[in-house]
Amino acid sequence: MSERFLTFLLLARWSSAVLALMYHARFLAFIHYDAVEDKNILLTAFYFLTGLGHESYAVFFILDGILAGLILHRQRAAPAADGASLGRHALALYRLMLPGLVLGAVFDHTGVRLFSGTGVYTDFPEFSTLALGYAPLLGNVFMLQPVVVPNFGGNSMLYLLSYLFWSLVLLVLFLRAAGLPPVWRRLARVALLAAVMLVAPYRFLIWGAIWLAGVGLVNLAETRTWRPPLLPALLLCGATLLLSRALGPATRGMEPLLRDWVIQLGFLGAGLGFAAIAWSLYPKRQAWQRDSPAYPAVREAGTWAAQAASFTFFFHFPVIMLLAAMGDARLGQPLMQQPTLSACLWFAVLALAPVLLALCLTAAQAALLRTLAGLAQAMAARRERRGTLP
Repeated sequence: MSERFLTFLLLARWSSAVLALMYHARFLAFIHYDAVEDKNILLTAFYFLTGLGHESYAVFFILDGILAGLILHRQRAAPAADGASLGRHALALYRLMLPGLVLGAVFDHTGVRLFSGTGVYTDFPEFSTLALGYAPLLGNVFMLQPVVVPNFGGNSMLYLLSYLFWSLVLLVLFLRAAGLPPVWRRLARVALLAAVMLVAPYRFLIWGAIWLAGVGLVNLAETRTWRPPLLPALLLCGATLLLSRALGPATRGMEPLLRDWVIQLGFLGAGLGFAAIAWSLYPKRQAWQRDSPAYPAVREAGTWAAQAASFTFFFHFPVIMLLAAMGDARLGQPLMQQPTLSACLWFAVLALAPVLLALCLTAAQAALLRTLAGLAQAMAARRERRGTLP
């Protein structure tokens, strides 16, 4: 059961990342579905699947919420031997952020300098408004996007990384208030919640709610033995995906702010539908087990495969933009073309390149961290030996 759940989490993480990058690649590579000349069932399914971009974001937030919930639940049971905590999880996001910002800057500067005439970096403000100055860079380092500064460069996914970070920070602050006297604890928590409701953008509140659903799922699964049957959970997830996709066309006549609220709530529904599947597959603790069989998911989240999926999710867009611009300028692959065979092959290149980059970069990063850890241990051992000399 534990292995099945771990496999499910990893596959879901990669599925979320791949759907997100396919969503962005398709909008640059292919024309809108309404303008497709030769429609068939395969193309219809392809356009539907690659239209699940924001729904894939919701899946990723549920997955990260599950991870945070497991860290929190394990901390309450006993101090973790590996030192995992919500604070460390928040700081670990910088393992993705820092190399992603550097590479994104390199790709965006290269694309602007060589392929600015293609329109990729100037004519698609619905994807990203290019901001490559020092102020956006510094603001993104401090996770202040998109409220204080815009997303850095062409990476339209950075706001989600900020939402994750501040969700973790706020949960840590809420839990830290438990150390205060009862009256002050209640006042501190009420003040914190009031400040968030008054100051935070409504999109942050919705995506924070999606993330908290993953946190709450762990508490629910760890305190209840009942699990929903898998088939109804799958049907519920499918229904929420269909509803979420239908809300866009169905709300076109609404006032823009109200329409966005409705669409964002559809993403919340999609996240809850996926959470039902995760709840169904969540392993039950047997009477003889001291620890939850789901705890290994905390360790697995730090593996190369999981980190590569996360990097793919957050930092695929600058790669796709650069390749799309190069294809339009040099390779005879225009933007937003009909989905012909050659265009589909080019789309496969756009989708595969960010994955290969993420696999290589995270492997190199893991090797570097292992080397540094080995050097630190060797230096500590040398100092210890020197201290024991007569």
